[in-house]
Amino acid sequence: MLKALLVDDELKNLDGLEFLLHHDCEDIEVTGKAQNAEEARNFLKLNQVDVIFLDITMPGEDGFQLLDSLNRKDMKIIFVTAHNEYTMQAIKASAVDYLLKPVRIEELHQAVEKVRLTIGSPVAMEQHHMLLQNFMELAIARIPVKKIAVPQLGSIRFVALDEIVSLQADNNYTIIHLKDMQKLVISKTLKDFEELLDKSVFVRIHKSYMVNLNYIKEYSTIDGGVVKMADGNQWSISRRQLDIFLEKMKLATIMFGKSK
Repeated sequence: MLKALLVDDELKNLDGLEFLLHHDCEDIEVTGKAQNAEEARNFLKLNQVDVIFLDITMPGEDGFQLLDSLNRKDMKIIFVTAHNEYTMQAIKASAVDYLLKPVRIEELHQAVEKVRLTIGSPVAMEQHHMLLQNFMELAIARIPVKKIAVPQLGSIRFVALDEIVSLQADNNYTIIHLKDMQKLVISKTLKDFEELLDKSVFVRIHKSYMVNLNYIKEYSTIDGGVVKMADGNQWSISRRQLDIFLEKMKLATIMFGKSK
């Protein structure tokens, strides 16, 4: 049985999440609830938990300050947060686990299952801790995302965005094509990357493809539109995305005859 601590400054959020965990998730028990960082710390001094469902934005000490004060690697953190541009970018770039408010049952099921698979694996817990540290550095300093964290078997690879040539959808996975010809298969959808990446550089040209404008070698009008990338790949442009693509290319390219 997994033991959980819920931390949120709003009582209705605590009660609502506890209700969902109790009635809709198996083998997890809410052993504590806290409305601020101090309450959470006091609870953890006397109790062991497997997972903390943690709100980030709280009055006084926020979720980051609480984590900073704990310095523990023996439990999983799942952030429960409202949408915030900087926070969500940092979360997605760092691949840490999160739930958006209001919490959806199917996403809660997935989060609990991930905890169940992680607990008892020292390698997985160390990975989680590294991702957590990366996330906190990005989110606290509000540093623009320049790398994404890619968890792999026994390690985490940090991929610089300017190394990504294109991204290719593969059902619920995405294949990342790098400039050194390597490929990475990531368990995120292309839409996840579309929401994360800089839209002035990375452009969705098709339901299955997104390209880095800096690596486009040639654009051909054959068969409705094809881009040839610096790594040799060729991707079709859908009709509905063609005008958007051409407009982005015009903004990103210096052309003869272009007005100043």
